[in-house]
Amino acid sequence: MKKIILFLFAIALFASCDRGDTPDNKGQIDPNAMILIRPAAGVRAQIGGLSALEVVEQGATMKWQSYYASNQRNEVPQVAIRGFADFQRCFDTPALKMAGFDIINPYLAADGSVISHELMRDFLFAFSVYITDVNNDTIAHVPDAVISAARPLITAAYNDNNFTEVYRLFDEAFTFLPIAE
Repeated sequence: MKKIILFLFAIALFASCDRGDTPDNKGQIDPNAMILIRPAAGVRAQIGGLSALEVVEQGATMKWQSYYASNQRNEVPQVAIRGFADFQRCFDTPALKMAGFDIINPYLAADGSVISHELMRDFLFAFSVYITDVNNDTIAHVPDAVISAARPLITAAYNDNNFTEVYRLFDEAFTFLPIAE
């Protein structure tokens, strides 16, 4: 009887171990990663404005300014624009998706393996981030404070080669607020 109980305890112990959640697992760079731009917690339709789902449905582009363009520092801010295709919309969450290579740019070998990478500063140091509709009307924005607060955390995780944390921080930190009309 004791052997059976010990055996069942051992099975339960092994079954509860999740190799993906070990502290040593810092993930790998995913050339196909997508990061989410979500509504801020508790966002509901603004008076005269759009709901979070409506922002995802109607968001055509995201525009921002940054002193970085192609990871090179400039003296004057540059304007960057990213469009949203249908596959970059998540209606369940709701969220807009941005390509992971806008965050970590992987350099790939001919076989598709990652041979090196760099943290892209263009969006990480962005300010005046706006989501616009097809008429180029601003329908939401990512507050500058959100980006400023996430920047040191993301940089530290990247410097620690903790790519799982980098992607997680982007997914959780970058949130938008609908613009009240």
